[in-house]
Amino acid sequence: MEKKGRFWIIALLTFWQVYAWAQDPNYSQFYNNPIYYNVAMTGINDGTTIRNNVRNLWGPIPGRFNTVTASVDAQSIYKMGFGLNFYSDIAGEAYLRTLGGYLAYSYRLVDTRNFIIQTGVAGGFVSKSIDWSKLVFSNQVDETRGVVYPSSFQSPGYNKVSYADLNTGLVLRFNGNRKTRRAFKKYMVTLGGSIHHLSQPNDDFLGSEKTVPIRVIYHGDIQMLFWDVVLRPGLVMEHQNEFRTFSAGVNFTQKPFTFGLWFRNRTIALSANQYDSFIITAGARLPNWGSVVPKVQYNYDITVSRLKTSSYGTHEFSLVLELPDRVIFGKAARERAARRIFSCPSDFMD
Repeated sequence: MEKKGRFWIIALLTFWQVYAWAQDPNYSQFYNNPIYYNVAMTGINDGTTIRNNVRNLWGPIPGRFNTVTASVDAQSIYKMGFGLNFYSDIAGEAYLRTLGGYLAYSYRLVDTRNFIIQTGVAGGFVSKSIDWSKLVFSNQVDETRGVVYPSSFQSPGYNKVSYADLNTGLVLRFNGNRKTRRAFKKYMVTLGGSIHHLSQPNDDFLGSEKTVPIRVIYHGDIQMLFWDVVLRPGLVMEHQNEFRTFSAGVNFTQKPFTFGLWFRNRTIALSANQYDSFIITAGARLPNWGSVVPKVQYNYDITVSRLKTSSYGTHEFSLVLELPDRVIFGKAARERAARRIFSCPSDFMD
């Protein structure tokens, strides 16, 4: 790599490490990680669901940008749902590590045969740590020779901060069933919004009053069954501090395979000079493991921003295990689900 190119990568990573403190990690396929995005999605599908998501951002760039989430959520008695969500994030060569765990609760304000309104709240604890010795600052960098100067930065006496956190959300879902011989048979619409970091905790390593900025998310999708193909267009908008992103696309599922094409933009305006990436999706529903329905999905983000010549895209892998017959406080919770035509996306293909 040329020295000038190396200089710009170092400068980029320094900026990213500072900027990453002000925003949460995001994923390419939000519906594979629903309670991470909106706690109101806890227990909205039948039974119990276990999810694991791994994201490797810009692999060839020096430093690691890896995020892992794991969650489990389940329906329960009295219109309630419960869940657990954990995540780990490593950002940059300073090894800025974030570990978080949340307990999620949801309640159905409206629960009819065809319509759901569900709200949720999640409380958790987050810990962040950083290795100061790995940071590179602008006064250490020579444009032609790279990192050659010592830094005047004096690190504080601690490298870890911890705080409690609070998230909330709301989701609406309605569905329908067409009793005709036409191609269009079923549909299900999901609309939601969430607010993260309501308590605005302090996460600053330098002892100032810097707080975690509130994160607002809006999302929606519609699943439509045509013959034996499910068409699923969707979108998600995120806003946190100066960070804004808009993602939209469509997935096609013909059992057992899923394919999709999405794009991520900085704003809802379709301006070519603001595109961040195009996202290719491929997945499959695997043979059942007894009563467990396993699904896998892979996403590749094709970077089209100014980072495209250095980042070589992003990889994301999802594993979802659905247990439609496993609920908390069994019989009463199953009776609740039986009152609706269908509530779980898997029903489209069963």
